[in-house]
Amino acid sequence: MKIEVRKELKIWAIYFAAILCSAYIHELGHCIPAWILGYWAVPTPAKEYISGTFPQEFKQYTSLGGIIGTVAFSLTVLILYLIKTNRFNSVLLAGAIAIPAMYTLRFALIGRGHDATEFQEAQYALGLSYPGHFLDWFFMALLLLAIAVWIIKSKPGFKILGRLAIGFVLTFVFVIGLQEINNAVFDPVFQSKSIVGK
Repeated sequence: MKIEVRKELKIWAIYFAAILCSAYIHELGHCIPAWILGYWAVPTPAKEYISGTFPQEFKQYTSLGGIIGTVAFSLTVLILYLIKTNRFNSVLLAGAIAIPAMYTLRFALIGRGHDATEFQEAQYALGLSYPGHFLDWFFMALLLLAIAVWIIKSKPGFKILGRLAIGFVLTFVFVIGLQEINNAVFDPVFQSKSIVGK
């Protein structure tokens, strides 16, 4: 029984570590354009802080950087899963697609996958329609691709439904808690001298 509990805790630890890694790489992606242009930027686990003197006309590139970070991480883990399908990589894949899943759910519920104007700015940087929904649909396609690959490779049974339901709820709690803790810790340090990202 003790071994089973340890295994279960390890699975959830890997899952939440993957979500944390995905979120941090997203924020890191926001900072890279600022660094390239010579401005200070600090990625934290759930937000980026960029110099208050960073030109607003380049905001589209910082937005695109975060999107590229999320997509790169998700696709890397998906490819890793395709190369070697095992329980560890399955859990890693679930964590990697949790953020795209949240974008997709948000899109379905309120019409935009990301708050503020991050998706619109990133679309503009790609030469696409600012008010369009290309990135919303892109993340939905990425999520559906990952789910299809997982189902085909893992052949899950109905027993997994309980774990998926628990994971759905815990993911929201984790992401909201991460944002709140991140803001409480880092806003007092960086917010007064930065343009705060999402």
